[in-house]
Amino acid sequence: MWGPINIAEILVDYFRHMRKDFRAIPLFIVLVCIPSAIAYIFYLTVTPGAEFYKGMITISSILIPLLLNLLMIVYYSVERTNKTEETKIEYLEHINSTISMTIFLSILLLFIAILFSGKDYTPQELQIIIFYLIGFLITNITIILTRIYRLIRYEINDIKNN
Repeated sequence: MWGPINIAEILVDYFRHMRKDFRAIPLFIVLVCIPSAIAYIFYLTVTPGAEFYKGMITISSILIPLLLNLLMIVYYSVERTNKTEETKIEYLEHINSTISMTIFLSILLLFIAILFSGKDYTPQELQIIIFYLIGFLITNITIILTRIYRLIRYEINDIKNN
């Protein structure tokens, strides 16, 4: 259980669960098209500078602990789940992988923001990468919200039926 963070394991687990959830074309839309569209909008409307990076630091500093708390809730929910509830366990696995990936993206964006927080100029290639990562982060937060909503709805229906 304890050991160094294995980023490759997080990435592989995330993409494995995403392939289970989506077919090839929706997966391409969710992982490439939507984040690219968000990145394009940011590219046209936002100029990264010192204030932009300070805002990213603030947002990441709020988002990372929030997601870690959500991950702990998922962990405790897994402990309380009967081993016979395969649907719920699988859903919790998907939520776990998506939250872990989102935490990794938040940490990566935080690291980039800290590196460039004192600079008013960012190379154009890096701007595109940063905006894509932000789009990818927004997409994953939306996926997490949807999955948590469905899990809670499943729990409520389960309570009503019993």
